[in-house]
Amino acid sequence: MKINQVTYYDHELEWRFEPIKFSEFNLLVGVSGVGKTQILKSIINLKKIARGASLNGVEWNVIFTANNYEYKWSGEFETKRKNKIVYVEDKGNKEFENEKSKINQEYLYINEKLIIERHENDIKFNGNKLPKLSPFQSAVEILSEEEDIAPVKNSFNKVTYSDNSKDISISFDNLLNSVFQNKTVNDKYSSLDKIQETNLPILSKLALVYNHNQDIYQKIKEHFINIFEYVEDIKIEPDDDENLPEIMLDYPIIKIKEKGVSNWITQERISSGMMRTLIHISELYLSSEGTVILIDEFENSLGVNCIDVLSDLLFDNRELQFIITSHHPYIINKVEMEHWKIISRKGGVVTARDATDFNLGKSKHQAFIQLINLDAYKEGIAVG
Repeated sequence: MKINQVTYYDHELEWRFEPIKFSEFNLLVGVSGVGKTQILKSIINLKKIARGASLNGVEWNVIFTANNYEYKWSGEFETKRKNKIVYVEDKGNKEFENEKSKINQEYLYINEKLIIERHENDIKFNGNKLPKLSPFQSAVEILSEEEDIAPVKNSFNKVTYSDNSKDISISFDNLLNSVFQNKTVNDKYSSLDKIQETNLPILSKLALVYNHNQDIYQKIKEHFINIFEYVEDIKIEPDDDENLPEIMLDYPIIKIKEKGVSNWITQERISSGMMRTLIHISELYLSSEGTVILIDEFENSLGVNCIDVLSDLLFDNRELQFIITSHHPYIINKVEMEHWKIISRKGGVVTARDATDFNLGKSKHQAFIQLINLDAYKEGIAVG
């Protein structure tokens, strides 16, 4: 999947961003609070809608390519004015129906051919009217088993979000215990392709690769050690602490061996910067082709040595798309200006503009100096 353009409105919050065009690599730059993170979260909301979520007041229009087809998907939920926080659990679908928002309209085009046409309760699929279906779920979710529609939901399942603005908390999927003990499950994820295609957390995939594909694991480890030269080795194995509860004895954890230090550093003692670096390197190798990787506040917890190497690695990818946010001068200056999306906001309207819109200098350094002195960058947020 490659996202080409997104337009998004949140009528409940009276917030929107105008059409943003995306390439393979995109760095959203701007001051804090300008709307960079909200752009990423809006893309995640599209994923939620594709999986059946009801999002009050949301209107969207997204153009993307997948499997050599161009898709145009748009729609709008009704807007309900709410005076209280409503608990929503997407997977369990436990929210009360009277708190859900209905879809007013929805359209899906494939290569300019209208596939889905929806007006409230009337849904047409390939020109044929369908019986009454759930008014709260997208047609993409309802018809996800159809041959024409399945690629849409599958594409949005490939959108991943790394929120580097928060403290990192590392945990492995419960499935991993079975992977290391059960031969049937173990065999299911024995190939790199199958590992890449799973929806498991990235570090769970890393543990599977450690168990099944040492060639790829060694490449990940080599990149990590090139950044942290004092690290001698990394392994992902159960802890040998006999005092652990029995249920944890076969549970794999990350361990790092530093040069000149006899004891291995266990997962809970590894720094957040090292863990983030390991995650980002693993994403490059273990995400399936067509994955859209969203990274918020790329610089958080990363030292200059990490930023340099990771920035280079991000450009050397296997058909992955990156949409990254940052307001860190070092990162902005590290990335070629052709990849910049300069974000500004006036009231509730967010705008993204390319560097070419400002006639910035030809050299990267000159362009960077001009960027940080632009009113659109320095002020970022205008009132009214």
